[in-house]
Amino acid sequence: KRVAITLWRLATNAEYRTISHLFAVGRSTCYKIANDTCQVITDHLMPKYICLPTGQRLIENIRDFRRINGFPQVGGAIDGTHIPIVAPRNNPADYNNRKGWYSMVCQAVVDANYCFTNVYVGWPGRVHDARIFSNSDIYRQGENGELFPQHTDNINGTEIPVFLLGDTAYPLKSWLMRPFSDFENLTYEQKTFNYKHSSTRMVVEGSFGRLKGRWRCLLKRLDVATVRVPYVVCSCCTLHNFCEVHGDGINEQWLNGVVGGQDNVFLANLQNNQNNYAENICCCVLFSLEIIYN
Repeated sequence: KRVAITLWRLATNAEYRTISHLFAVGRSTCYKIANDTCQVITDHLMPKYICLPTGQRLIENIRDFRRINGFPQVGGAIDGTHIPIVAPRNNPADYNNRKGWYSMVCQAVVDANYCFTNVYVGWPGRVHDARIFSNSDIYRQGENGELFPQHTDNINGTEIPVFLLGDTAYPLKSWLMRPFSDFENLTYEQKTFNYKHSSTRMVVEGSFGRLKGRWRCLLKRLDVATVRVPYVVCSCCTLHNFCEVHGDGINEQWLNGVVGGQDNVFLANLQNNQNNYAENICCCVLFSLEIIYN
């Protein structure tokens, strides 16, 4: 009954008064059950269902990403989305995002099959994606060379590591590829790179859409205390992976009116933060894509 109450709440975002009538329990009991169950799901199921791929799973993930549009050595796509929340009592202005509503940011990495492999939730909606990213575990792992195990591919004489794909809000790193900016002065090869980068990275937008389509509490204002929001979001991501792994299909009608990550994300004007190795990787990937394109 506790699981049913929680799933009903997450899937519909119905008011606790309505759920209490449906399940014949008190309204405050519904609130406590939903919060407690989300915390249990986050603490016990999330480590099992949300983790970066390794071994054979990583190899298959790289292969699945390459099948999308030929982009090599992709271990995941990263982006952020905003979760609507009730204005908190403390420092509400920090949570008021650029679109004028209160939110908390969810940064996520996904694989090629719409499953989340890393979720980072808790920063106020006004904070740049870049700042959230630089304070996340995924950034520290990338900088320390711990993001993916050693699995390189020799392209045009250079050993190319496994990397993430991110949009222009993210810096260029040897372990994170972003598109070329200065869109008006790009070469044909750079435009090809951007096109294939974007079409491959769109899987993260699809993942956010499928997440919010299934768990519609994330589409509306979450009526929980600010400190409880990460538990709700993480439990929804965990249950999303559970559904995807066990073949529970997505109803296309659920996606109507659902906005993915792209329209909900802060795009910071950042310095490229490029280094020679990362630039060399870009050139080699360009070389690889040009061969495929031709």
